[in-house]
Amino acid sequence: MPEIPTKIARLVLVLDELLTLAEAHERAELTRYRRLAFSFLPYDTAISRLMASLGIQCEMRIDELRRVSHQLGLTDSAMAQGSSSSAIPHAFVSDPAMAQDTLRQAVQDADYSLRFHKHLREASAIPSLFPVMTAIIKQKQAEHAVLESFLATRDDAEREGMRA
Repeated sequence: MPEIPTKIARLVLVLDELLTLAEAHERAELTRYRRLAFSFLPYDTAISRLMASLGIQCEMRIDELRRVSHQLGLTDSAMAQGSSSSAIPHAFVSDPAMAQDTLRQAVQDADYSLRFHKHLREASAIPSLFPVMTAIIKQKQAEHAVLESFLATRDDAEREGMRA
């Protein structure tokens, strides 16, 4: 009988850890998309708006993760740590080659983020977290597809520009 409280305590700890990891990852994604939106602003406002809208999606996922955390009665001490600010220097995108490289990196980062959330879902044996993680994964798949499509369109436009 003494094993039951230990198992319950461990499940809560694992759930708390998974939610904290997911939230911290989304905060880093939010910071990255905000930085990209700002970087593209003087070069291409369409890309800037895309990156800003992807950042807004991160904010909505953070809110959802917090809602789930509160719904499950978990404390949000780790989740209440404000947004992360990285010491990565900021650079404005200034030419087509830099824009393509930056977009390619954004696609790679979106792919990493998708895989990260898939691993989190796989690491969770807690049924109450599965729907939330599945919804996030679907959003991340859409995010990745949008960025890939945008990059492909830009690649096509660059090739057409070279032929003209």
